[in-house]
Amino acid sequence: MTHGYNGSQVLFRQAKARALAARRFAREADQEQAEGRSGIERRQREKDAVIATLVLAQGAGEAYVNWVFLQAGVTPSGTWIDRWSGLRNAARELGRDDKFGLPRDHRKFFNELDAWRNYLLHGDEKARKSLHQALDAQGRTDLTNETDLLDSTYAASVMDRAEAAFRWAEQQTGIQAPFLDGAWVAFDEC
Repeated sequence: MTHGYNGSQVLFRQAKARALAARRFAREADQEQAEGRSGIERRQREKDAVIATLVLAQGAGEAYVNWVFLQAGVTPSGTWIDRWSGLRNAARELGRDDKFGLPRDHRKFFNELDAWRNYLLHGDEKARKSLHQALDAQGRTDLTNETDLLDSTYAASVMDRAEAAFRWAEQQTGIQAPFLDGAWVAFDEC
């Protein structure tokens, strides 16, 4: 069966667009506050854009690893993070060196993304505990509220780390990562 649709492309591009939108909303909120206004509405839009960035970036990570396995003709197993850890199996089938493992920083990042996705979409106590564990692993232990992290700087960090993981995987597997294939963002998207 031929698979012609790589969903990671659109998810990554939209995550990037939302991260850029978060930056624009932050600038607008700062400007409103400098003018003596509250900036509350713009700050909330910034937070909304960061939430969308997180969910879309996680989806892009999951879609990309599944795409790699499809291209290799390998049936993946486990969670999407397990699949990233098992990319060597896809690389072997693609005729590439399979003597590698998922770097620790990428695994920590994926655990963080997964925890955010579950927290933001489910919001139950189990998801909250998982998020705290993932944030603790990243050294973020001084938060009074999880959503304190959700600003445009964090969205940019998420996209930088997602791109780094995709670049790494592309080097290992030879399957083009979404940041290179159609990840441009039009001005009117952000």
